[in-house]
Amino acid sequence: MDKRLLGLLIVLVALLAYAMKTAKLPPATVEYEEVYYDNNRSITYIVVNPQTGEGDGLFGLKINPLVDSFELRIKFPEGTKYVVGYGNESFRGVDSFSIKVEKGKVPEWVYVQFTLSPELTKKVVRGEVNATIEIRMSKLPLWRWEDTIYIEKQKEGS
Repeated sequence: MDKRLLGLLIVLVALLAYAMKTAKLPPATVEYEEVYYDNNRSITYIVVNPQTGEGDGLFGLKINPLVDSFELRIKFPEGTKYVVGYGNESFRGVDSFSIKVEKGKVPEWVYVQFTLSPELTKKVVRGEVNATIEIRMSKLPLWRWEDTIYIEKQKEGS
């Protein structure tokens, strides 16, 4: 094989590998409910339970898949309890949630209820930490999407 052709082939393979590594095509479109956009950030609000000191929050996701069979992951702040309503099922857990989304079997809304620990709730209310929920969808090799939702206490009068 000609050396120029071999060099061109190596460059082409390197560019293709780089493109596949850096491509971020969303596997689905997502609409939020109870998530607000402020100062270039997605925000959901918590309500502090006066009896327990925990911070309770709720939001919804409307997922419209573009590809079949991708993974949805939701990562909460450490120690956060959650209940995810996915169709007729409810999933309970702590810290992170993951499910395989099938194109024809997606519920109209996915509801996410979460409860922050009393310690983290105090820090969020005082503004000492930026607590976040990370939502990721992926299907190898090209399909990736992620969003960060900041958790805040709603300002009085809002």
